[in-house]
Amino acid sequence: MTDDARVVEVVPYDLAWPERFEAERRLLSEALPEALSVERIGSTSVPGLAAKPIIDIMAVVPEVDAVVANLRPLEQLGYVYRPMVFPEDSDHLFFAKDTAGKRSQHLHVFGVASLVPQENRVFRAYLEANPAAARRYEAAKRRAAELHPDSRARYGAAKEETMTQLLAEARLWNESAWRQSPEG
Repeated sequence: MTDDARVVEVVPYDLAWPERFEAERRLLSEALPEALSVERIGSTSVPGLAAKPIIDIMAVVPEVDAVVANLRPLEQLGYVYRPMVFPEDSDHLFFAKDTAGKRSQHLHVFGVASLVPQENRVFRAYLEANPAAARRYEAAKRRAAELHPDSRARYGAAKEETMTQLLAEARLWNESAWRQSPEG
């Protein structure tokens, strides 16, 4: 396999990622006017963290069925609906977008009742607040990309154990912070 054939590549943090997200957020806000939030998630949302150069975006909407019923605004932006990516979660829609022949964005649309958006926010905040945890995640991502440059699925599986452990740590960290807050 040549480097040109890689579908999974982890690269150093790119200072352009926030700008790329902001441009896409504006477009998505028009395509999904009912969205309650449109946020950057995943590794590209953590300053300084190496990541696949794909901007992960999360939109929370009142009803995912309404999005599925009218895919045209997202399709006009280049998003392709992938209905079987998360078959176990009917409240999670997944879209992929390529730019110049390369994957550039992933859009995750969640219904307002889903617990996943808050988990994504907690995970992002934990990695931002804990550089050692972010480096552990980065190392796992780099190892997974080296082992499986040709498969997003195997790459994801290879980093799953570290991600699961970090997510558990993030939950405990969040609960501890909440208990220590004046509202807790």
